[in-house]
Amino acid sequence: MSQDVIGLGAGVSGLVTACLLAEQGQRVLLLEKHGHLGGRAREYRYRGHQIGLGSHLVEDPGDSLTRVCAVLGHELEHSRRSDSMPFWTNGKGWAPIQEQYSGAAKAGLKRCIRALADTPYSELENWNHASLREWMAQHTSDEGVYTVWEAISVLEQITLRPHEHSASENLFTRKMHYEARRTAGYSFWPMGGWDALWHAMVERFQALGGELRLSTPVSRVRVHDGAVRGVRLRSLDGGPAEEIDADRVVVSAPVWDLPRLFDSGALPWDLLARIRMLADNRNRACWIGYWIAAEEPVIAMTEREMASFLSTPRCGLPGFTLNFTGYDPSVSPTGEYLTCVGASFDATERYGDRPWIDRKFAELWDDIEEMMPAARGALWTKPHVVNNYGVINKPGLVGPVRPDTEVRGVEGLWLTGDTTRSRGIGIDKAARAGITTAESVLGRRLPAFAGTVRY
Repeated sequence: MSQDVIGLGAGVSGLVTACLLAEQGQRVLLLEKHGHLGGRAREYRYRGHQIGLGSHLVEDPGDSLTRVCAVLGHELEHSRRSDSMPFWTNGKGWAPIQEQYSGAAKAGLKRCIRALADTPYSELENWNHASLREWMAQHTSDEGVYTVWEAISVLEQITLRPHEHSASENLFTRKMHYEARRTAGYSFWPMGGWDALWHAMVERFQALGGELRLSTPVSRVRVHDGAVRGVRLRSLDGGPAEEIDADRVVVSAPVWDLPRLFDSGALPWDLLARIRMLADNRNRACWIGYWIAAEEPVIAMTEREMASFLSTPRCGLPGFTLNFTGYDPSVSPTGEYLTCVGASFDATERYGDRPWIDRKFAELWDDIEEMMPAARGALWTKPHVVNNYGVINKPGLVGPVRPDTEVRGVEGLWLTGDTTRSRGIGIDKAARAGITTAESVLGRRLPAFAGTVRY
């Protein structure tokens, strides 16, 4: 059977695009080079616990991944929300983040919220080059108010210093969540876990006539005379490479993998220049962290907290901590608790610096034991380095500098994913990109997503 569209990659954006196209009657072939679903949001079992590469809570106020699932006839069950946001200050310990803007400072935060509510999304595009603090300084001069939104930026954007927190990227997200949920950030865990969700989406995709092929790497997107002709699969046994014809291809590979999928000269030179700039290792969002299993919750205050810090006592990095068992007990064996602690680091200075990373791992563990003493009784710990979270959302690296969904100059080629031009956080960002791409391929807006925020 001939295909209307070939999709490359079964990560979040690739799955969303493929499912929505299939739901609209398109014949879609989805190719995934790995043997698992979810891409950078994959999930697997480790010593009885459900862990991932970075698929933490999703900040979806209900109009991206949740709505996609509803369109597909699958209910995405939200966990109960976070009930607190402890904030660590060296020398003072943990305290509710609300203490940062108590008293007269609270008026400054309210001014920021009111100003954001009155600002149209289109005007926020004028702040792609500026920091969050520069925008906030129009409405408050209180350091505590800056700290609150910048601490959220560390959690969401994995940015480190005040001048690195993008104004437009953060303000888009704050505005979405205040409008839809009347809170700075609505987040949840998908009950049952990510892997179960990805398989449920694939099941619906296949019921709609879509075809999925796992462990099927693509060596080239075939482009001739400025138009897509299909794809060439990578030969795994030394035999002739299989070619699949299609005049529409959607690629969900991140920018650092894009160029290798095309012959020299296939992509417009200006697009390729932007892709190579964004794909530079210096522009990656990175963190080091620990998965921690223990017989009691490794927490600051409550089991469903979203705790944050701008600096730890020894390693001095900003970061977060989440106890996943508090949101969904099924992620852990009975009587055990799973926590993730992550600390962002600067890829400009430290990408690939193994001795520095090893030293920071040791310092971070000492910090964790001081900040959350229950970690001293850990059953096991699993350190991890994340250096492919995405292109970091610094000023100048967001908005139009990123590739658009439609590749102008190559007929029939679309891009999708959180490293293209999109808004949101992590999985939410990728899902919104998938919605936008599906609509672009179809050439029309889908009524189910009318009024939602996307490019």
